Amino acid sequence: MADLYRCGTLIDGRGGPPVRNAAILVDSGRIARVMGPGDGISEFISHVRDERPDIRVVDLSDYTVLPGLIDMHVHVDYWYSHPNRAEYEDETGDALAACLAARNIRSTLEKGITTVRDLASGVGLKMRRAVELGYVPGSRVFTAAKGICMTGGHGSDGYKSCREADGPEDVRKAVREQIKAGADLIKILTSHRSEHPEYRQEELDAGVDEAHRRGYRVACHAAIMPSCKMAVLAGVDTIEHGTHLTDEVREMMAERGTYLIPTMIAYHTMAGAARKAKEDPEGVGDFRRGFLAKYADWWIQTGEMLESQFRKAAAAGIKMAVGTDLVVPDVEFSPYHDEIEFFVRYGYGEMNTICAATRVAAEALGKADDLGTIEAGKLADFVAVLGDPLDDIKALRNVRMVVKDGKVEVPVPVPYYSRWGS
Repeated sequence: MADLYRCGTLIDGRGGPPVRNAAILVDSGRIARVMGPGDGISEFISHVRDERPDIRVVDLSDYTVLPGLIDMHVHVDYWYSHPNRAEYEDETGDALAACLAARNIRSTLEKGITTVRDLASGVGLKMRRAVELGYVPGSRVFTAAKGICMTGGHGSDGYKSCREADGPEDVRKAVREQIKAGADLIKILTSHRSEHPEYRQEELDAGVDEAHRRGYRVACHAAIMPSCKMAVLAGVDTIEHGTHLTDEVREMMAERGTYLIPTMIAYHTMAGAARKAKEDPEGVGDFRRGFLAKYADWWIQTGEMLESQFRKAAAAGIKMAVGTDLVVPDVEFSPYHDEIEFFVRYGYGEMNTICAATRVAAEALGKADDLGTIEAGKLADFVAVLGDPLDDIKALRNVRMVVKDGKVEVPVPVPYYSRWGS
């Protein structure tokens, strides 16, 4: 079965101008051909309508079509921040976490996010497989399996989501364990909410070397100095958060091609919660009351730095991609459009932001051969939205259709034709 999608406007993710009255031919889950107004779409239909009666036409002429979005930082089963955390830690906890994860990745798909990068979770591997088998409708999952952290370090309290490792050889072993388990990439955590680094340089070096030696990319949780510099020196592929970068580290990242996933919505949300907690400690939930009490001033300060840090990273030429991370119980999973709107609000521009959410994200993921742009040969992942996101980025919230692997995953009330339509 093949499909021809007629697009009102096509933004292909490569950064060029949008194309009006385009068409995408999809066959066997991949993009077979992309046609513009000068490519004779009507003539193509006339020529092959009798030769390929299996092809159906999908009319998206009222919509803007762009590549499937990619969330570069999620935790698919973020239960460890829930007030009822104990329910997930008993003998039935994995099943409950899997149900939560299934709900989460279905919700991301409905937002136009066809791919998520799961950076440490207890059920990420199984959820990836469930999506592949068609048991669960949801975004495609690339997972780091368990994150790797030092004993007592950030992530050590994330039951089932991280593996504590100490010393270069144990870090290497932890990397090997994740690869053996089936991880798509490696996640290392090396900073918390103080100026003191967690992993030593030789431990970071060992982890990155082991992953790269096996052909796996490394995402590193590093928010503050000197952890960010140490991670860049170790050769990680992406810095997650990077909230306190210095000019020196920004220059290093730009020169080395290290990607930044700023996850601003997470810090913005926590900064707001910290302010409320300081004003009214009894007015927040138990989780936030305990979590924010120790770090309230840090969250507030970091929230105030978001815009300046983002603008400096952009000016330095650092490649950035969109990720959310937010793992608090009373906030929606993957508030992706909020993160995108921060990119635009802080001067990145609509087209650059769309590229950060698609092409650049696919490059950072190491999957640019299949994902990130609408080009012949790539997987047929795209989303149709009502409105023009180049005029108002909020149009990306108006999802009308989501196609993943050539299949319509999120329906839209547009006319279908079992045979060729006019």
